[in-house]
Formats: sequence, structure tokens, C-alpha cells
Amino acid sequence: MSEKNLPPGPRSFWELISMIFQRQKNPIKLYENIFAKYGDVVFFKLASFRFVMLNDAEAIEQVLQTDAQNYTKSSSYDRFRIIFGNGLLVSEGEVWKKQRRLMAGSFSTKQIEKLHPIMVRETSAILNKWKVGEKLDLAKEMNLMTLEIISVGLLGKRQENDSVVLREALQDILEYLQSSRHLWLQLLIAPFPVKDKYQAAIKLEAMLPLKSTKKFLGSIQKVNQLVLALIEERRSKNLMENFLDMLIKTSGSDEDSKMSDQQMRDEVLNILLAGHESTANALTWTWHELLKNPEVYQKIKQEVHQVVKGETPMYEELEQLTYTRAVFEETIRLYPPFWRVSRKNKIPTKIKNFDIPEITNVIVSLYTIQRSKKYWKAPEKFQPERFLEGGEEHAKFAYIPFGAGPRICIGMNFAIVEALTILSTMIKKYDIEKAFESDPTYLMSLTLQPKEGCMVRVKKAKA
Repeated sequence: MSEKNLPPGPRSFWELISMIFQRQKNPIKLYENIFAKYGDVVFFKLASFRFVMLNDAEAIEQVLQTDAQNYTKSSSYDRFRIIFGNGLLVSEGEVWKKQRRLMAGSFSTKQIEKLHPIMVRETSAILNKWKVGEKLDLAKEMNLMTLEIISVGLLGKRQENDSVVLREALQDILEYLQSSRHLWLQLLIAPFPVKDKYQAAIKLEAMLPLKSTKKFLGSIQKVNQLVLALIEERRSKNLMENFLDMLIKTSGSDEDSKMSDQQMRDEVLNILLAGHESTANALTWTWHELLKNPEVYQKIKQEVHQVVKGETPMYEELEQLTYTRAVFEETIRLYPPFWRVSRKNKIPTKIKNFDIPEITNVIVSLYTIQRSKKYWKAPEKFQPERFLEGGEEHAKFAYIPFGAGPRICIGMNFAIVEALTILSTMIKKYDIEKAFESDPTYLMSLTLQPKEGCMVRVKKAKA
């Protein structure tokens, strides 16, 4: 395919070097500036690597759905394979199709309803430890809540020590993922005749004699030991209580349904890491917006107190929390937990009317398209009413906080039920008061996080 009809984009050496430093300092500002300057489909080369950035709903639909068969996960996901193995987040082709089919039942409506009491119990256990009048960081509390919910729901009851080890190990792994060291290593080896520079950079990073690397590898080993031991324990008890039990049960003896212990470990770790971190951040941003918009906070409190009759929500009551759900959906429009997704084309392709050479990394910018004036009215404003019946219409692929196409997040419904459960339980028990002075800065790694957390004070809720 000819490369004469490439999308516009930065071409000069100095502009590209400047982009690297801008990405380190403020990636969102970089994305906004690039789209403002070159349009919503942008192409550039960095050393031997090719990139396309998308901020256009039709183009995104092409990549994630219409022509999805022509794309794989981008090279940037190779680094995650050290942690996630061959789990759903990074697997491809027939392996991915098989795993998706085997795991579908674990995220069915029936199974989520079965896990709802765990959500209520674990949320209440943490809320009961809070002291009225104390100042706390909701970012840490939400992280703890979602981790407890998903780890108990996935793995069943554990010894307290196991819970601490798991929490600390996952935090070490996430901190390592937030490092951008591998990007500089890729540029360092770019001039050399290395066949797969991404893989070479990953191997070189793992070999560096750094304390953080040693800590990271040790944490992976701890998680492996814990999860593999739990697989053996749950198999011996022949139970059917949680996600891991279902994986064991659905793993039969024939090739179509066989899942090795290593594959189970990969899937469990995928969901533990990606599942708890993303929902925790979404809930933290929700509280930021509620506390900055007291009229919205008042509306959500009125709905929760009207709908939820007891101290905690019943599963069937969640469906009636329409405004609460709209608040959460508006939050993940403004602050998509996974702020970008990326793909790589296996063959030369076209995006809109542009020619895209093979092996080009395609970056889908969820953050900017979900705030684009082209698709949203007053896009920077927090307006949950957009998502109520008869609210604002928008292009389908201008709102994709859970991804889209064949690889849409398998845990989407679980995350929404979990978020509604946590929000309504908190509102029933406490009034939350703002204790932060300014908006937080972004910490952008695997997920979009508020760097300064979310400092609040808690008071007993008024009946």
C-alpha cells in the first residue's frame, strides 16, 4: 500500500523529541494539542515505530469493530504479558476466543447477582471502620473496597495474611507499570538492528539491577504462589461459590474446555489488577465531582434514601437508581478509567480515507473523544442528565469507557453493579464533606488516577 496518503501529523525531528518530553509531563495536554493542530486522525514516526492517534468516532469504529479482524493488541501490551501472562487483556486469536467463551458465564447477570451480597458485606465492613469526623483519602478507601470485593468474589475466603500479601504485591506491580523506563529503552535501542525492539526493551528492563525491578519480580512470584495454591485448594473442596470455582468447573478434559492452572492464574490476575483498580479510580472521580457539584450530590442522596429501604441496597433496588447510574456514567465519560486503548494493524489498512502502513500502533484516545465538542454539548461540564432517558444523544463510538467491539470489557456489568452498590451504601451511612482545596492533577499510567487522592471528612448521614 502506498504511503502517499498518510494522515497529517508531526514530521520534524525536534517536534517529535518535544512530544516525548510532553508525554512525560502531561500526556493529555499533548493529545489535546496534537488533535487541535493536525485533526482527529494523526500519523507520526518515532525512530522505527509508526503511530496513528484517533479522536474520531467513525475511525474508532473502524478499528475496534468494523475491521477488528485486521488488528491485534499493540506492541505496548507486550510489557504487560510479564504480569498478565496470556490472560484476556493481552491474549489474541483463538486463545482469546476460547478464554472469552469459557469465562462468559462467570460474568453473567445471574452470577453477578450471586456476588452482590459479597459487595455489600465487604463495603460495609470497611465503612464500619470509619470514624465520624475523621479525615481520610477516598482514593485509598475505594481501592481497598474494590480489591476486597473482587478478591473475595474471585478467590473466596482467605487468611488475613493472604489478603495483606496480595494487596501489597498488587500495589508493587501497579507501581512498576506506572514507570515509563521502557519507553526510553526503546528509543535507546531503536538505531540498532534488533528485530523486535519492543521485546528487546522489555527484556533489557527486566535485567536492570534496580531495586524496583527486584521488588516487581518478587511480587509476581508472591501472587503466583498465592493464586496457584488457592486453585489447588478450591479444586479439592469441589465448591461452586466464586469466580475461581467456576473456572475450575468449566475446565473440562477435552481440548475445547481445558484450562491449565497457569491459564487460570493469568485470568485471575487480569481481573484482580484491571478490575479493582479501574472501578476504584472511577468511584474516586465520582466523589470528586459530587463534592464539587452540591446540587448533584443532593439529587443522588435523595434518590438513594428514597429507593434503598434498608441500611444497604438489595440487588433489585439497584435498577431503580437511575440518577445514581447516570452520575457514574457521566463520571466515566469525563474520567475514563482506561484513558486510551491501542491496537496494531497486521496488514496495510485504511482508516477513513487515509492509508495506514502495516505494523502501525493505533492509539484510541478515550479521554479526548469523550470530551470532544464535535460529539458533546458543553463537554467539560458535569451533567449526569445526559444519561437519563431522553437525555443527550451522542455517537456510539464517542462514548466507550469500557472499550468497544469484540473486546469490550467482560466485567462491564460487574463494575456498574459494584459501583452502584458502593455509592448507595456510602450515601446511606455517611454524609461526605470536601476536604481538598483544588482539583487533583492526573496520574496517567495503566489507568487515570487523581494524583493527590480525594481527601474528605465523614459525618453520620441524616435520615
